[in-house]
Amino acid sequence: MSELARQFDTESALIADLLATRPLLSALNFHNTPARRRDELDRQLAHVARHYTPVDEDDLDAWLATGKWHKPKPGMVLAFYEGYRNGHDVIRPLLEKHGLIGWFFVITGFIDAPVAKQLDYALAHGIEMETREYAGDGRYALSWDEIRALDETHVVASHARSHRPIAPMTATERRAEVVGSQERLTGMLGHAVRTFVSWGGPAYGDDRAVDRLVDEAGYQFQFSNFRIQRLRAGPPSN
Repeated sequence: MSELARQFDTESALIADLLATRPLLSALNFHNTPARRRDELDRQLAHVARHYTPVDEDDLDAWLATGKWHKPKPGMVLAFYEGYRNGHDVIRPLLEKHGLIGWFFVITGFIDAPVAKQLDYALAHGIEMETREYAGDGRYALSWDEIRALDETHVVASHARSHRPIAPMTATERRAEVVGSQERLTGMLGHAVRTFVSWGGPAYGDDRAVDRLVDEAGYQFQFSNFRIQRLRAGPPSN
């Protein structure tokens, strides 16, 4: 059996155990959410609002710590990856229309790329561009002002620095991906972020060198392909 197959079997067994012992909390992942899909996204979020309740990091913390869910409907984590500008222009109004909370996983290198180079940066780092809806001014990433606005009522989290596999990187590059992204977000938001996910969705425990950096950065939660892990009690200190 290959290492990947063994990992899949282990994760599947873990998921089966969790489903048997804890109430179900779901996650729905989005990437690019262009304006041309606004009506479709509106219908999807209306469905979520009817059948689920929004989840913030305190809700997640309590659920993972106790296994008890304190709201009348199941929870739904709505995750929006990469840091596309349409997360603010398209998704934010729809979330607020339906009383939902979005989790915005931003790639700090994408946010910091000069506007004139953002499209090239995206194409070079596996950040899919479904449309060219911002060809006019060329800004495809969220601005820091938009991220701060999202941070007021939603969740802003780290999707690392450059959207590349961390394992093959040098030690310096790895630190920039994990700790550097936290430092950048902390500096721009005025507080540390609690949640981290890297390219490809490896879990905490898959790579000890990366785990040490996650600990150094103080992230409380790590998202991966098969689970959400609570790494420590309480949010990180600034």
